[in-house]
Amino acid sequence: MNNKILVAARWTLLAYTCFGTFAHAQVTGVEVAEGLGLTDDEIERMESGEVLAFSDSAYENTNRELAADAIILIDKTVEEILAELNDETTLLPKKVELGGGRITGEADFAAVGYDDSEFEAVEALFSAKPGKDFNLSESEYTKLKTKLDVHRKSDRASKISVASDAMRDILVERYNRYQAAGLDGIDVFHRPRSKQLDTGDELRVITAAFQAFSDDFPEYVDEIQNYPTQNGCCEHEFRWLKLKVRKQPVFVLTHKIQQANADLILITERFFYVNSADVNTAQITLAWLPYEEGTYMGVAVSASADVLDSTMGRMLRPLGRNKAKDFVSEVMEEIQTDLENGVEN
Repeated sequence: MNNKILVAARWTLLAYTCFGTFAHAQVTGVEVAEGLGLTDDEIERMESGEVLAFSDSAYENTNRELAADAIILIDKTVEEILAELNDETTLLPKKVELGGGRITGEADFAAVGYDDSEFEAVEALFSAKPGKDFNLSESEYTKLKTKLDVHRKSDRASKISVASDAMRDILVERYNRYQAAGLDGIDVFHRPRSKQLDTGDELRVITAAFQAFSDDFPEYVDEIQNYPTQNGCCEHEFRWLKLKVRKQPVFVLTHKIQQANADLILITERFFYVNSADVNTAQITLAWLPYEEGTYMGVAVSASADVLDSTMGRMLRPLGRNKAKDFVSEVMEEIQTDLENGVEN
C-alpha cells in the first residue's frame, strides 16, 4: 500500500474566505474529488504527480477576494511529514524570503532592519503617508514622523539605521499587543481621508469559518479562535519575516498554530501584521487528514486583503486569477519537492 498524501490547497489572495469544504476526519478520496469537481482526466493527472490548480469566480465571495485551489499527492506518512516540516519557516514560496527568525521575546527582533540595497524602501518610510505604501496605525504614523523628522538631512547610513530602528519598534509593539490580546490586540490601519481598516476584524471573519469544523477538531478550533487563551492542544510559534514583494522588502509577523497526532496534522499560519499596503493580512491552513487506507490528504487556505477593490482591480481580475493559480502551483510544487526529497534540517 502506498502511503500517499493528497495535499489540496485553497489560497484566497484578497479579503475574506472560508476554510473549505473537505476538512473532516473521515473524508475519502472520492469525496475530495467530488467536492472539487475533478474529472477522471484530472484525477489521472493528479495520480501521476501533477499539481492541479483551479481559480474561478465561483470561489470568490466578495469584490476583494481572489481565490485558487490546488491539489497534489505526496509519498509520505504523517510521521515523516512532521519530521520534515518542523523547521519550515513559512508556507510562502521560498524565493520571496529575505530573512527572519523565531520570536520568543523582544531580543529576537535585533536583526530586523534594512540594508544598503534597500535604500529606496528607507526613503519611502521617511515619506510615508496613510495607505500609500505602508500599513500603519494613526499613532504609528505620528511616532514614525517624530522619530524620522530629525534625521531627514542625515547621510545614507544614518537614515538606514534610524529607519531600521523605527521598523523594529513597530514590529515589537505589534507583537506585544497580539500576545496580550490576540486578534483584539491588532491595531487598525490608517488610510487616506482618515479611514480606518480593521485587519483584526478581517482575520476574525476568516477564522469564524473554522466553527463549521468544531465537531471534528474542537480543541483546534477553540485555540485558533480564542488565542491567547490556550487549551494545551497545540504548539505555537512566532516569527518575523522579511519578504520581497514587488522588489521591495516587506516585514511581517506570523503566528503558527499546530496540532498533530498519528492520524492528522493541522497547521495554520496567520500573518497578523504585514507592513506593506499591497496586502492587509493573510492566513494559510494546511490539514493532512485521512484520505484512503494508508493515505492522507491536506487542505490549505490563505487570505489577504484589499488589492482588487477598485475599478482597475476588477478589470484585472481574470489576469489575477491566472497569477493566483501560478502562485499556488509554485507553493505546492515546493511542498511536493521538499516532502518527497526530504527537507534538510
